[in-house]
Amino acid sequence: MTDLIAQNSYPAAPPPQAPSCAYCGCGPTVNATFRGHRGIIIVMQFLKQKGPFCRDCGISTFRTMTSRTLVQGWWGYASFIITPFILIWNLIQRLKLNKLGSSTPAADGNSGTPLPVGKPLYLRATIAGLLVPLSVIGFIGYALAFGGAESRIGQCIIGKAGEDVEFVSCDKPNDGKVISVADTEDACPAEATGFVEQYIQRKRGRETKLDGVLCIKE
Repeated sequence: MTDLIAQNSYPAAPPPQAPSCAYCGCGPTVNATFRGHRGIIIVMQFLKQKGPFCRDCGISTFRTMTSRTLVQGWWGYASFIITPFILIWNLIQRLKLNKLGSSTPAADGNSGTPLPVGKPLYLRATIAGLLVPLSVIGFIGYALAFGGAESRIGQCIIGKAGEDVEFVSCDKPNDGKVISVADTEDACPAEATGFVEQYIQRKRGRETKLDGVLCIKE
């Protein structure tokens, strides 16, 4: 005789366990990937560390990878384009860790100590690496705003020779257009109908120096 077994008499399968941290075995965790970049003129290295991460190990990895990239990530031929994207990527991955609670040991005791989180990025000496791109951007901005006389070619002016002039768009009413730059007024091309002397102020004191003669055509 065959005994009938109730349909639900088998024990239910245990619920799937959340993955533990790949670095210490603690939980809770989140999947994330932190990246780094190292540029050495024509040689570039692309680094990454994958999770899952608990909160402490994730923060530690984020700070370490980002800190190194701030110093090493600007010196390759394409690093100035690549490194900002790496830094933004790491910030996005860092936001995932905000959803996690404190790192706790695994229930079965099969876990270690989470990585030390270390100092925040803004308290590390490597934050000085941000001065590299900021300096370059500042230099370019200064050159565009306060460039030499050659930067005035193609611009239009309001004012006459011997007066202070204002540079304006050539779409607006003006008194002429800068067609070239010369060392003296006599060196201006024949089509020039006037000139304006441009001076620059030295860093020390109020001494000025002739930067060039702007040749104007009305």
